[in-house]
Amino acid sequence: MAKKDKGSKGSKKERRERRFLPQSATRPLNVKVLGGLGAALLGAGAWAQFGRAVMGVDLPPYPFAPWVLAGGATLFGAAVWLGTSGEPAVRVGTGGIALEKGELRRMPWYGVDSIAWDNERDALKITGKDEAGREMSVSLTARSHPQACAWILKEARDRIPKQVEAPDEPRGVPQPAQEGQVIVLDPVQVVGQHCMASKTSILYEPDARLCPKCERIYHKLHVPDECVCGASLAGMRVTADSA
Repeated sequence: MAKKDKGSKGSKKERRERRFLPQSATRPLNVKVLGGLGAALLGAGAWAQFGRAVMGVDLPPYPFAPWVLAGGATLFGAAVWLGTSGEPAVRVGTGGIALEKGELRRMPWYGVDSIAWDNERDALKITGKDEAGREMSVSLTARSHPQACAWILKEARDRIPKQVEAPDEPRGVPQPAQEGQVIVLDPVQVVGQHCMASKTSILYEPDARLCPKCERIYHKLHVPDECVCGASLAGMRVTADSA
């Protein structure tokens, strides 16, 4: 009986990532105060405009009602605008770092060149290449994306520590918490890809081996003892005789 070929150790594990929405850069108290004042003025303006009709009083609305309504709408709109961030949602997990800007653009862990901390902006700057090999740069501030920054540092230190150039506790970045929407990812599509060590084409899924840390793809006959990211790949290689 033919010996059943084992897949890579990382390929059988469920792939997941967390989705983080941006936070407003404006202080929450300011947003709440503006929103509260706007709502109060809208209520007062609505009563001044329609209250007499509701009560059955045969008198016209107060002349200042439109101005109160306009002021309330302006303050409420300002609160909504200040409370909304223009930064994209960020995903962090097994598949790397992804931004939701119209379409999803992902930088896999093996595509990351550097992760550095900007002390002046309290921001995390990531440079590298996306899945298509195009240059990609990501800049996330601790104020807008505190948990995304925390999870990026946590995952990167575990998967690609050589690329991380950031202090242990950057200012404004909390400890990773169980926050964000958890999303289950599809398995890596390996057929048609090329081995990152030998450039050999992967014609069949069982021929592929994935690094459990950065998800670099290798052909089973050309797996190195150690991945570029530093992860041990001992035992993944299959000899030509046993293939």
